[in-house]
Amino acid sequence: MSGCHIERKAEVVVKVGEHDIDVEKPDLVVLRIRGEIDPAAAEAFGAAMKAQSGAGGAFILSLVEGEMAMGAKGRKAFIEAMRGVPRLANAVVGASFGARVIAQLVLTAARVLARTRFDLVFFDDEPSARAWLRAEGCVACGATSGPDRSSGTS
Repeated sequence: MSGCHIERKAEVVVKVGEHDIDVEKPDLVVLRIRGEIDPAAAEAFGAAMKAQSGAGGAFILSLVEGEMAMGAKGRKAFIEAMRGVPRLANAVVGASFGARVIAQLVLTAARVLARTRFDLVFFDDEPSARAWLRAEGCVACGATSGPDRSSGTS
């Protein structure tokens, strides 16, 4: 995408194990994922997403660095933390095949168990991921306003 400028406006950076959680006001959570997502990290990810979610839900940019793993306890903790978030739009960058399988597993469980609308799209680069989030209504990514939910679609 030519002419794309990424301006990072992280106001909150939290370190959880090997992972980082950056919050870009007003509505984006950036997860820098490195290695195993244990239950404590999963709960922290979920808490950050819930804190940033408005009536329209939460926007997440997941930057996967290297291999990612998430055991059953981590998946359960993440799904529990997602209860009450109406919608998640998660753009994932850098995920290996194994990481994509884990993400799809969590997505399916979150939709069923947490009753959350969870949109998950994989990208090769961060500018493309941010462009998708902008199209979904992420103000931190350049959308002029949040998503229009009046028609029931994003």
